Formats: sequence, structure tokens, C-alpha cells
Amino acid sequence: MIVHLGLGAFHRAHQAVYTEDAGGWEICGVTRRSRAVGGPYTVISRGPHDDSAREITVIREALVAADEPDAVVARIAAAEIVTLTITEGGYERGGMLELLARGISKRSAPLTVISCDNVPRNGEVLRDLLGAPPGVAFPCTVVDRIVPTPEDPLTVIAEPFSWWVIEHFEGPRPDWNARFVEDTRPYEKMKLRLLNASHTALAALGIPKGHATVAEAIADPELHDFVRRLLDEELLATVDAPGAEEYVETMLERFANPRIEHRLEQIATGAEHKVRQRLIPAADELRAAGREPELIDQVVRQALR
Repeated sequence: MIVHLGLGAFHRAHQAVYTEDAGGWEICGVTRRSRAVGGPYTVISRGPHDDSAREITVIREALVAADEPDAVVARIAAAEIVTLTITEGGYERGGMLELLARGISKRSAPLTVISCDNVPRNGEVLRDLLGAPPGVAFPCTVVDRIVPTPEDPLTVIAEPFSWWVIEHFEGPRPDWNARFVEDTRPYEKMKLRLLNASHTALAALGIPKGHATVAEAIADPELHDFVRRLLDEELLATVDAPGAEEYVETMLERFANPRIEHRLEQIATGAEHKVRQRLIPAADELRAAGREPELIDQVVRQALR
């Protein structure tokens, strides 16, 4: 069994789909507030011109953390894998992490805990927050799929593209169609500094111009040219992952999909966390190499206004 903490749209369109495809495993999802997101639901992959829909049934139980903390702890104590999607601002003791710590303390068997978010070195960060408990592996991962906030709890809209990179770990796991690597750092840097940094730029510069979505913003010739220059002149120089240039071209095509309502206000939320992870390290590297990151600085100033 897998226990997932943070049962939101992204998990239901990403890790849950990978687990459904693998077969033979079930997920107990833990939500902060609403049990409505448990049980069977539909994922609609929305391309530029057409849709494909499928039912996902792998989430067999949903628990509300605030109402059923002891049940959550018991499921974690019995799980083979725990996954989390708690976003950049969730990495502090209390809430979901307190329940995770309690569940781990009741175990005697090994456990793998997998963070599925945009936090750099997410597994290491979580391991250190929990005090490096013995017998628990915290592989770092990189996840990538654009999933707008849904309006219907029984339907999740997502782009067709999906990508998951996981550091190798021992122990049982589903036969996920993911990329298993020794070190996720190059892929993490590519995702954060190319896709996520570009999203932050579009939100910071697009909202003042009246744009509501990523597709609207990237269709603005001025913003498109700015993001292209930001990537080509500054961000790509700080990325050494294989296939980075091809990733950029695919990424810009994904941004332009007019049928994905990825709202800029959603991206702008938590900007103080996001710029520190997506933009500041790249700017620091450029300065260390003797270059002024003028475009990055422009985005950071606007994002933090």
C-alpha cells in the first residue's frame, strides 16, 4: 500500500496515474480538508486540439488529516511507501509532517518516503526535517505535469505531457514508468530553472498586463520574446542536464496550449519561496561567472513587489 499526503489535483493527475498504470497497488490518500477527492475520478488529458479521458480507481481510501489523525498514523505505520505533495511552503514541522513522524516512529520495517514537488533536493530536505530516522529512505525526485486547479473534485484536467525522475531506492515499489537515476540534480535544475522559472516570469510580468493564464501570456509577443531571451541568454547557461534545449522547445509548446487554464495567479502564490528556488541560484551562478543576470533580476523585482 502507498499512503499519499496532500491529496490534490497534481497527485491525482501524476503519481496516481503512474500507479494505476503499474497495477497491483492501492493508494490511501490523506487530504487536509475534504474527503470529496477520494474514490474513482476522471483524468482528462487536454491537448491543443482534442481530449482523452480515463477513469482512475487506484485511490481506494481517503482520510481527512484534521479529523482522523490516528487513522493516518496507523496507515503510515503499515505502508510500504509514503508519497507527499505538500508544496514549497509545507516543509515545516506540524500538520502532515507531524503525522508522518508519528507514523514512522511506530514502524519496525523499512520505509521509502518520496516527495513529489518542486523543492530542490526534496528528499534530503524532508529527511533532515524529520531527523534522519533510521530505516527510512528519502530518494529525491523531479515531477513535471501542468495540472490547473480543478473545479470539479471528480474530474482533473491536465496536459498530455507527464514526466517523473526518481533516484534509485531499495525496497518494494510499483512498476512505475518513471526514469530512475543515480542523481536527480541535473534534472531538478532543468525543471526548476527552465519551466518553473519561466512560469514565475510569465506570472510576474503577465498579471500586470492583464493576462490570466500561461497560454494568454506566452501568446503576447513581448512576453514570449522576453521569456525566450531569459532562457537563451541566462537560464540555459546554468543548466547541464542532457536534452535541455529540446526540453525548452517542448516546454514552450506546452505553455502555448490554449485549452489548459493554468492561471497566473496560482503560479504567483508563494512567490517569496519560488524565486529563492527557481531564480536566485541561477543569478548567483551567473554573477560568480562574471555576468550580470539582468533579465532574472527584472523578474525577481517584479515577482516580489
